[in-house]
Amino acid sequence: MDILITVLLIISIFIGLRYLTQKRAAKARGKEIDPSLFEDKIQDLLNSSKSILYFYTPTCSACKAQGPIIEKIDSETNAVGKIDLSINPGAAREFGIMGVPTTALMIGNKVTDIFIGVKHEKFLRERFDRL
Repeated sequence: MDILITVLLIISIFIGLRYLTQKRAAKARGKEIDPSLFEDKIQDLLNSSKSILYFYTPTCSACKAQGPIIEKIDSETNAVGKIDLSINPGAAREFGIMGVPTTALMIGNKVTDIFIGVKHEKFLRERFDRL
């Protein structure tokens, strides 16, 4: 019985943290981002009409699963900026990111949508095409 209670408590904590992470990410929608925080390629993307910013860390296993999807979209659209949060933690603060992988859809330097976790290629393409 103690094991069942422990498992339920752990699941509840996980669901609660996921909910809080998504709520915090939702606050980034509509926010204008300061392009000077980023390298030249990202600045160019933030000055373009629409782009995808992909936030990751090299040690994240979910990021390794999301990486090939992002690479494929980038090769076809040339509108993806990849930001390694282990090198640029200021980006995580600017966007309010608490978990990786995180994908932000941008129009100019304004966040239109932000997603946490691994997302399917079809989902990301549909959302990007709607911008």
